[in-house]
Amino acid sequence: MQLKSVISEISGLQFMVENLDLKSSVGKRFLLDTYIMQSANQINTELELVEKALHIINHKENSSLIDKLQTRLLHIRDINGSIRNVGNDIILDDIELFEIKSFAMIVQEIISLCNKYDQNIIDIPDLSGIVNVLDPDKTNIPSFYIYDSYSEPLAQLRRDIKKLKSEEFDDQEEKNRKLDTLLTKAEKFEFEVRVDLCKEIKRDHSNLEKALHNIAHLDIIISKALQANRYELCRPQVSEDVTEYKALFNPEIKDNLKNQRRTYQPIDIKLNKSVCFITGANMAGKTVILKTIALSQYLTQFGFFVPAKEASVTIVDKVMISIGDEQSEHNGLSSFASEMVKIDKMVQEAQKKSNVLILIDELARTTNPVEGRAIVNAVANILYENNIRSLITTHYSGLSSQCRKLRVKGLDKDIKAGEINRDNINNYIDYSLIEDEVGVTPHEALRIAQMLGINEQIISKAQTELMVISDKVTDR
Repeated sequence: MQLKSVISEISGLQFMVENLDLKSSVGKRFLLDTYIMQSANQINTELELVEKALHIINHKENSSLIDKLQTRLLHIRDINGSIRNVGNDIILDDIELFEIKSFAMIVQEIISLCNKYDQNIIDIPDLSGIVNVLDPDKTNIPSFYIYDSYSEPLAQLRRDIKKLKSEEFDDQEEKNRKLDTLLTKAEKFEFEVRVDLCKEIKRDHSNLEKALHNIAHLDIIISKALQANRYELCRPQVSEDVTEYKALFNPEIKDNLKNQRRTYQPIDIKLNKSVCFITGANMAGKTVILKTIALSQYLTQFGFFVPAKEASVTIVDKVMISIGDEQSEHNGLSSFASEMVKIDKMVQEAQKKSNVLILIDELARTTNPVEGRAIVNAVANILYENNIRSLITTHYSGLSSQCRKLRVKGLDKDIKAGEINRDNINNYIDYSLIEDEVGVTPHEALRIAQMLGINEQIISKAQTELMVISDKVTDR
């Protein structure tokens, strides 16, 4: 699975990618083509590189190195096509030779910078041999030209051409014929020079490929480190059995709240290889928790730092998510039917005991409460029996499953009348999670409506209906 295939499916992932300060087009392509990592060694290797770059950023004596490297990276072009042509023995034209020369010269500048600061983030192959081949006169100018020094016969022909152009001829046609003859010979020599240059460059073909790959990787590593610094992300520890976050937050939402001069409340959460329910009233942030856990899982396995103060993350083969309105106009299925199709795939993976992370928001919320509660219990029990690491948010109370139950604390209890309005209600919600073995969903909808000044008749009649329902339950 490549990053580009999931970037639009995972909420917040596109935000993180778009907010990387990538400087080169090859870095952007390389990042999107990156495959998700499935081994602890791969992930830790990538995270160590990010940590190394972050160390440079945070130490004043070396911090200017990052700015200088990014300035060079701005001039890196994606020359994958030219490098491929070298490997396929295609004779390069002047533009392609210019691309390779320019690239090789920037690579050498980057290597020199890293050596000067004694800071080597990524090993980059030495391309000085290519620079010497394509810059025989040591001009240190990135433009390419078939220099006279490549061929004495070519140099002599060019002198003859220049002389002929300056001479006066009575017969202009004769002059043109002689000039065409000399130009044709010069083109032949220039072609022979290109052939020889391509042979020389091909000797370094593998180094060219590796250099392009590693320069793109360097761009990504620096960008990941700068992002980690900007958003105060932490390096996740790869865990074998438990996924746990301390002070987990959603970067995109936190950024939006910051722009509104509002604060974001991070949460702590621990996921064992089992099922966990999260209950809580509307506006309690349950959906955000699921989206942020999915985001952090992918960030870890694509080698990013994660939005938390501390994080331990277990590697999974797949993240399976059911969040939002599942209705599909294309296949004609209702919200409930579309959701059930997705849930069925999750259950199949569970029964195969696959190494998956399953995240379900408000399971069976679009059907009647009696059947909905039964479906939630059934799905949870299957996931529980197969030890599937999963998180299910729900409004249903009294769930019979033996799964772990958490509850969002919700509204503070001592709120004065008129204190809450539409603009500040989120400031009074405690988004932290607490253990809740009873599993009773808090009934705060009417309380919230009343605090917001909703029509009193709605509140009054709804409270009457609740009393009637409660009396009927008691009678039974």
